[in-house]
Amino acid sequence: MRVLIAGNLANTGYYIAKLLRTKGIEADLLMKKNDLIVHDPRSLDGMIEYPEWIRFWDGTKRNWKLKIVSIMKKYDIIHASTELPIFALFSRKPYIAMTTGDDIVELAHKRSIKGILLKCAYKKAMVVVYTGTYMYPSVIKLKLKNALFIPLLWSYEKFNPRQSNRIDEKLTIFHPTNHYWKDKGNDIFLKAFVKLAKTNDKIHLITINRGRDFKRSLEILNVPELKGRFTILPETLPHNQLPQIYANVDVIADQFIAGSLGLIGQEAMASEKPLISYVDTELYQKIYGDIPPILNAKTEKEVYDFLVQLSSDTTMLNKIGNESRKWLLKHHNPDTIIEKYIYLYSALLDGLDYREIKGRISPMS
Repeated sequence: MRVLIAGNLANTGYYIAKLLRTKGIEADLLMKKNDLIVHDPRSLDGMIEYPEWIRFWDGTKRNWKLKIVSIMKKYDIIHASTELPIFALFSRKPYIAMTTGDDIVELAHKRSIKGILLKCAYKKAMVVVYTGTYMYPSVIKLKLKNALFIPLLWSYEKFNPRQSNRIDEKLTIFHPTNHYWKDKGNDIFLKAFVKLAKTNDKIHLITINRGRDFKRSLEILNVPELKGRFTILPETLPHNQLPQIYANVDVIADQFIAGSLGLIGQEAMASEKPLISYVDTELYQKIYGDIPPILNAKTEKEVYDFLVQLSSDTTMLNKIGNESRKWLLKHHNPDTIIEKYIYLYSALLDGLDYREIKGRISPMS
């Protein structure tokens, strides 16, 4: 069985292909050439050269779309993410479509050519895998009868509890989320942080210069009282440096719009760090049958109240951190998830009925 993992948003495709290969599956990764550092496997594993099982398409070439389809034709089954299910559709090979966010929440609902093609690719896919609870309403709206929930897969060996080398005693908050206010709600968190920092000089913020709204975020932070109270990391920060950064901070603040855990949330929980973020508890109860032990906040006041509580009761830090990793390993165990994918590929190629497959894979009825 030759499997092509097509697409590598935030290195999720690379990690899936890497795990599949450890299980004896002949899996290759197809990704964009010269992509951003956040999508580059070298920044995740710190390697100099790409492994031989990574293939590329060059978006600067005229025939890049045909190149993708041509590569796909050489595999038994395609695991395509984001917009690449469109190309899998034209390859006429068996494929599953894995959603990654805006593709199913926004693009598939548009009446543009790309939106129509993506919706068609979902309908024609053997299975549509959605990886976030916040995607479920879109699954219903698009009337996808072939959808399965499989939790987002990420590394908990790389992100794990480790010794801090920090020497100061300030409550340090890490906000590594892209500064996209509409999608992430960075302004909600930043306003709460500034409000507390003006009266408490024992807290410090670390964030990353990444995202179209970073300058707007900087305007919130650039007040006289906060001089020297926050650190800006470069956009080019290699991903393999993140585990130690997580170890050196006390709290992670992620997003306050989507209502679902993403990679940052998982990295925080895997590192046994308290996470301030927003999850839709109703959807989590429906899909997981369980709610993650995070500091669930959606408004500036809720974020502020949690920051005040954490700054005055540091015993919460270890308690919530320990519970977070346990919850994550229970619901997002990499070995369990990768075995689900292996079963899915084999079952689809063997012509098993979708309902039987769903009963084996998805916790939802």
